[in-house]
Amino acid sequence: MYLQSKIRAQLYLVLGMTLFWMASGAFMAFYKCVNYMPATDEFIFVVPNKLSFGSFLLINIIGPAVGGFIGGSILIFRLSENLRKRSYWYYVFVNFWFFLGFILVLNTLIPYFFYYREEINSADAPLSRALDLLILDPYALRNLVSWLVIAWITVQGLNIYEKYAPTTLISLFLGRYHSPHEVSRIFMFLDLSDSTSIAEKLGHIRFFDLLKDFFSDMTDPILDTQGEIYQYIGDEIVVTWPVRRSVRKHMRPLRCFFRIKEKVKEKEAYYMEKYGLLPQFKAAIHSGKVVVGEIGVIKREIVYSGDILNTAARMMEQCKVYNEKLIISNQLLEILPKKKINIYSLHELGELTLRGKTQRMRLFGVSWSRPAP
Repeated sequence: MYLQSKIRAQLYLVLGMTLFWMASGAFMAFYKCVNYMPATDEFIFVVPNKLSFGSFLLINIIGPAVGGFIGGSILIFRLSENLRKRSYWYYVFVNFWFFLGFILVLNTLIPYFFYYREEINSADAPLSRALDLLILDPYALRNLVSWLVIAWITVQGLNIYEKYAPTTLISLFLGRYHSPHEVSRIFMFLDLSDSTSIAEKLGHIRFFDLLKDFFSDMTDPILDTQGEIYQYIGDEIVVTWPVRRSVRKHMRPLRCFFRIKEKVKEKEAYYMEKYGLLPQFKAAIHSGKVVVGEIGVIKREIVYSGDILNTAARMMEQCKVYNEKLIISNQLLEILPKKKINIYSLHELGELTLRGKTQRMRLFGVSWSRPAP
């Protein structure tokens, strides 16, 4: 069964949240068993509710597993999507009350079924006893606060994940960007055409909404072709790929451009109804060596630095000159498989001197008339 790349990424997030909550539940199980005895000034290991530690640990993992999966699914598939266009504080407010209610329900049901069911059912006032044991008890309140903190960490982790590409985030944690080093990359600069006149027509707010929709529609094509979003620069997006065999073999940067074109065309009715226009765009793709590393003191950022980025930006200027939607460099063409590149129509533009450059570059226009490969 085929799943859209965005949905696959969201499912991985749900899985990650579930595993994080299970690990947190296991830690909490150990934490609850460690008690300090002031009389003897020592810590003792006591399992609550007269259970074996194995049973207690299992209960503290099953609950977070269910909670992480259900809560993660609601958070990622519903709340994050629906609240994306609302204010930040509204987003925080809704998330807080959602997790407060959700955790309160879990912290009530799980102890009831596993610990206190017989005690509550046999009490003279079952409701009052349940309230005392499941909600007002200091142990229950401590558990509620602990899981609210874990939920807050989860939401902040999700925000960090959305800021960085998954591979970039992993590399960041492993310290690969701590020292600058040279890598081979492919960069695509993609720019919205006639953005100035569109902004004047729509106004700043509606133009920003257009950009959000436009960039959002690129998500699946970029993920499908294993691209990474490097930067948003106004009405421009920069996508990058590592120069590895699978990327070259399947010509993923070219596929990405034409899949974006196809995706935007599929949404023509939506764009025409909401904005009265269909976004047109142009792009340039170039490859070569760049230096990557962390830069900045107060605000740190992962930055690629090298001549190929400036060159790609200058190449994109030629799209308007030669009326091309996509221009690629000869350096990129040389690393793509010669047999497969024939599925595209290449138009040699000649050896050009780009603005700010002294060496001439051989450039090609690329077109594709069939559905995106």
